[in-house]
Amino acid sequence: MEASWDTCGYTLDEHGDGPLALFHEAAGWRSLSMTPQRDPYDRAGFPYEPYDITVAGAGLHLFTLVTPDDSTFIRAAMDTLLLAAGTSLPGR
Repeated sequence: MEASWDTCGYTLDEHGDGPLALFHEAAGWRSLSMTPQRDPYDRAGFPYEPYDITVAGAGLHLFTLVTPDDSTFIRAAMDTLLLAAGTSLPGR
């Protein structure tokens, strides 16, 4: 079964649907240092160069969505996850 998954488990079907894995856990920390690749303020018309930031808050959760590729199916899965979490991606 594992060999079959390695061969076929990451492909979309004829309808553009496919497998995904979702992992969740409560974060054991209250802050996270990172370098966002998009402007965290989502400002239009200004050039953006990545810089280090710290995200802080209580009750943070980690979600990992593993998908086969960047497709309409995957974007819909991400939008559904973010909607359930009460947030959205900038520009969507």
